[in-house]
Amino acid sequence: MNRNRAIGALLVLATVATAIYSCNKKAFEPAEEVVFIQDARLEEEGLTRAPGDAIHLNGTGYQQTDNVMFTFTWETGDNMIPVGKASGIYAKKQETDSDGITAMLPYRYPAADVEVNVMREGKFQKIGSLKITDGQSPEELRLYGIDNAGKSIDGFILDVNNVGRKSLGIALPEDFHSVINVPRSFGLCGIAGKGNVKTAEHVDFFTGKAETLATYVIALVMTPANAVVAITGKDGVCTLLTLPIEVGADYMTKSDTPHPTQPTFTLPEGLRTECFGDYPGIFIGSAESCSYLLSANKGDGNWATVMLDKDGFRKVEDIEAAAVIPFRAGEDAGYIVTYEDGPSLFRPVNAKTGEMSQAIYTCKTGRILSATSNPQKPDHLLLNFSDAFNGTNIYDLDWNNLKTLSPIVLPNSVGDYAEALMAN
Repeated sequence: MNRNRAIGALLVLATVATAIYSCNKKAFEPAEEVVFIQDARLEEEGLTRAPGDAIHLNGTGYQQTDNVMFTFTWETGDNMIPVGKASGIYAKKQETDSDGITAMLPYRYPAADVEVNVMREGKFQKIGSLKITDGQSPEELRLYGIDNAGKSIDGFILDVNNVGRKSLGIALPEDFHSVINVPRSFGLCGIAGKGNVKTAEHVDFFTGKAETLATYVIALVMTPANAVVAITGKDGVCTLLTLPIEVGADYMTKSDTPHPTQPTFTLPEGLRTECFGDYPGIFIGSAESCSYLLSANKGDGNWATVMLDKDGFRKVEDIEAAAVIPFRAGEDAGYIVTYEDGPSLFRPVNAKTGEMSQAIYTCKTGRILSATSNPQKPDHLLLNFSDAFNGTNIYDLDWNNLKTLSPIVLPNSVGDYAEALMAN
């Protein structure tokens, strides 16, 4: 019983991540200021700098273990809460010696006054202050296509008629797939690599760089709290890891809060770690009691549907298909069963048993390569189709409006995409 409670708590942990993080942030507020840096000064004192710029802390007595901490204060324009504040923000250090530290100003915060402190063994010394220009994540959703052939992520801003204007192009990690967006992160998280040693990579659109967040990854899932959990596995034994992905300052969360001891799960008999990860998993149920739906590719057109809940993995059903894609739209969650030359069947799943019911929607437009939804548009699915004559085509499926398909029009110069999703 205690083990089940621990596993249940882990599966819904991300739901309370925001509250935990908010409490933890208070612990970083300077409680005791001392002087351990002599002649301390900020080279950019009083100036205005942009996110990503380097700043220089000068003086004598810096140590390699010193941390640079920021406190942001800004006007919100809200009469009820006129001032926003974020403290306890660790800077990325670029260079440290006894005479100074070079650090980078972070992205994802509004234009603000910034106080710069050094923290050593829990004690703080203020070095100086400056201003930072706006670096917030965009609020509007944009379309992103994963072009593995061209090794790039292409971004598009859509107008009211779903016509796209290219806004971004970033190099891809190798074999990047199973892509998820954490809302307001301005980046994409996915799995890179093949075989037994796959990694979770986060591509940051602000910096254009990819960062490895986890290894031995078999699948990624989005939780009810809009955090990404990596299911990691080695030798058939798996654990869950919430990935530390930063989001916009107005969300004020980061999913790297302390976790309890991770329980372990054993894969179902006959399924190997490399069977998973073709598509992201989705949650089913409520934040208080959720499970995850996964699909496993056994090869040669053979798939299995798999449920992960507080009791562990459970293989539910074997099925022959070209692909089995977990989906979530509106109040429904289940699998899209696609066939090479036939229709795609949208089959909802029983939240308790994991069993699929009969199809509630059949799509005959073409074979579906990817199907994604976004928390900002939960009643819509972005479908990426493969057509033998026209390449790939992308449609918006309005789940609650008679399953209406609306085409997305992109520039003729773009290539075919393995995956497409709406993100910000």
